[in-house]
Amino acid sequence: MKETTMTTTQCPLCGNQTLEHKHGDYRFEPPQNIPGGAMIVADATWDACTSCGEEILPDDLTKAIEGEQYRRLGLLTPSEIRQVRQKTGLSAVDMANLLGVGEKSYTRWENGRSIQNKSNDTLIRLLDKNADAFVILDAERKPDRDKLLSQYVSGLRALKGQRQYAMAAHGGDLGVANTENLRQRLREIRAAHGKKK
Repeated sequence: MKETTMTTTQCPLCGNQTLEHKHGDYRFEPPQNIPGGAMIVADATWDACTSCGEEILPDDLTKAIEGEQYRRLGLLTPSEIRQVRQKTGLSAVDMANLLGVGEKSYTRWENGRSIQNKSNDTLIRLLDKNADAFVILDAERKPDRDKLLSQYVSGLRALKGQRQYAMAAHGGDLGVANTENLRQRLREIRAAHGKKK
């Protein structure tokens, strides 16, 4: 589509009466880190100053360009990132903590003010597919995890407030010693239960 000039008004940047309202195919040269060369948005409307070169883009044109940038980089768009967070029921603070980034950085990704890197994009995609994996990873990171597991096994030994068949799904590696202690205690419980019949 050929570009057409519709009207001329005052430019907010230079003050000249040379701001033209344009309609046609808008051409945008993305930064070098975005592959694919120039982006063309067909049937677009924008303002451009013939004196200073300033361009004023409406929201729909800006969003079309940003969407194409995310597509070319193979990254989730801000709205897709927000959808993943909402789907998991996490707050922005919780999501940032889970990804190991600052709250402000995460919020910028969700608002489109900054583009996330590939590794965080991959983590967000994984969270979308399997949120439970992050709960397991979070438990693995806790510094007192081994102490808690030892207390749990000791509690089983004494059956403090536990039913006779205490069970737990840890979703992680208990370690050889803790696993063997747990197996031994379960054998003892099973043997004691068999004698009571």
